[in-house]
Amino acid sequence: MSYNYLIAINKPINWTSSDVVIKVRNILSKALGEKVKVGHMGTLDPIATGVLLLGINKATRLFDYLLSKDKEYIGTLTFGTSTDTLDSMGKVEKTSSLPTLCDIKAKLPQFIGNISQIPPKYSAIKINGQKAYNLARAGKAVEIEPRKVNIYDIQIVDFKGSEDKVESITLDVKCSSGTYIRSLFFDIASSINVAGHMSMLNRVALSNIKIQDCVTIEELENNPTSHFIQPMVVLNNIMKSYALNDEEYLDVSNGVGTKIDSNDEYLALLKDGEVKFVAQNINGIYKSVTNLQ
Repeated sequence: MSYNYLIAINKPINWTSSDVVIKVRNILSKALGEKVKVGHMGTLDPIATGVLLLGINKATRLFDYLLSKDKEYIGTLTFGTSTDTLDSMGKVEKTSSLPTLCDIKAKLPQFIGNISQIPPKYSAIKINGQKAYNLARAGKAVEIEPRKVNIYDIQIVDFKGSEDKVESITLDVKCSSGTYIRSLFFDIASSINVAGHMSMLNRVALSNIKIQDCVTIEELENNPTSHFIQPMVVLNNIMKSYALNDEEYLDVSNGVGTKIDSNDEYLALLKDGEVKFVAQNINGIYKSVTNLQ
């Protein structure tokens, strides 16, 4: 039996995304009695918790379709100190006074919309084929080009301290793929002329997968095969689907493709209720570009 599913894990703090992949692969391989391939659909920093979507076996081929989806985070920005990693894991580089709540509220709107940000030097961004964090740890100069991201909304969830001296503020951020919350929080603090760093981050949504859809590592260990997610549950939020008849299925399987009355660039093609292919519209004929069978 082929297990081509997704699993949504609530990533624990201080675990890397690779740690989770290895652990889940071991759990499933043991439970299913066969070697299982597992890959994550977008990394989370070790300090971060929350939604980490994993693909199993051929579902890992959906990476490119899922990686670019919108995300939502709840994070805490702590004022008074900034660090080299832009989070609480790094070395303190600067200290400052604390901002007022009024100052923070006045600056937040300028970070909503299409903005430019520079990813942290301690990140997995590649520079000439090398990861930025490896260069930074080696003491080498790291220059990362600014990138455009989209911040759809920022809402204040809570704050600590007084309105005249805010020690930290918790924000709900809805954003596009590629957004670095560490950089966003650093830039917010800098706009108020104070130091600040990200001290907590929880990804609460990736596309249509919410934190309540996730399971813990412990829950997966207790019931390894009870938490599979059909790929169409997520793909349904990305592209339309089409159910193939027997003849169409054979044509697509053999690489011929099939004509479908649709103008969409991509379609998820189903057979017997399961996604078998992601197909691309090539001159009116839908041909498989991702095979999940």
